[in-house]
Amino acid sequence: MFKLKGDNIVNERGKVLDVAGGNDAENQNIIVWNLHNKMNQRWKIVYVDDDEPEPKKGELNKDFGLYVERPFHVSTKLPSGRYLDTIGNNIVIKTPNGFNTQQWYFDQKTRTIKSVGNSGKSWDIKNAGKSNNLQVWNTNSGWFQFFKYEVENFVNIHSGKVLDVAGAKDAEGQNVIVWKRHNGNNQKWTITYVDSVKIDTNEDFTGTWGFTANKPFYLRSKLPSRRVMEVTGGRNLVLKRARKDQEQQQFFFDSTTKTIKSQKFKEKSLDIQGGGSSKNMQIWTTNARWFQLFKFEGEYLVNEKGLVLEVQGNKDAENTNLIVGTKSKDGAQN
Repeated sequence: MFKLKGDNIVNERGKVLDVAGGNDAENQNIIVWNLHNKMNQRWKIVYVDDDEPEPKKGELNKDFGLYVERPFHVSTKLPSGRYLDTIGNNIVIKTPNGFNTQQWYFDQKTRTIKSVGNSGKSWDIKNAGKSNNLQVWNTNSGWFQFFKYEVENFVNIHSGKVLDVAGAKDAEGQNVIVWKRHNGNNQKWTITYVDSVKIDTNEDFTGTWGFTANKPFYLRSKLPSRRVMEVTGGRNLVLKRARKDQEQQQFFFDSTTKTIKSQKFKEKSLDIQGGGSSKNMQIWTTNARWFQLFKFEGEYLVNEKGLVLEVQGNKDAENTNLIVGTKSKDGAQN
């Protein structure tokens, strides 16, 4: 004999109905097992005449707080408002950049949150839930892949842990983990559905980045010769005498990726070589990582990590390389 007790179906000896191995798969066996109250032992009675059809594409799944197959961005409530993104398989926060790795959707079939950039992968607590690290991983609908959105938190349905910016550090590429809920801003998130976003390509970014978007400009040195930055060889950045209407001497701030792009090579952005491990500057295929993010502050072009663009060796000469260094104490960088 069995009776319903809370979310469990219990027999006279205290054993409960259990989905064998916790494997949420078609044709998986049902057994009885000692009570441990994990998701594979929880049940809901639904009478036939009360049963509702599953939500379809574009409809709200009330249990998970998300619309089915409707792509969205997730932004942190920390001051930067950075988006959830991935570096490798790790889930991190990054400046909005227009890449589809910053878009997610709720998949009704698997009940997981999937990556638009890689639809075969879902949010996943690493090591089958034994870690606090959050990643994208092959979709398997284990309990460690089930998250719902409620009151600004993304909550793992089984553990009750929530998405959390590690250490509350509001920095580019900072890891996102799961942690016990304390409801700080590093655990609060805003969903913005992609189809509701209005794009203004002429937006003024002077307040936050120091640029007017999509408007070509020169980067002119304040050394006496007033040379400008130029792309040579399709990649290298050097000082050159200004020449009229030369696109390799012109750049623009891209409002989507938040990078400084070459007017001549529009698919490439200012970039610190070696993924930020070098001092040498170049233009490289746009990826909007920290080593491609620069703001214009005062007379400095400042990278996300505080590195500034400078003329190598303070040498006011043709073809002098441009590098990054630390900000000088006595005025503008050369």
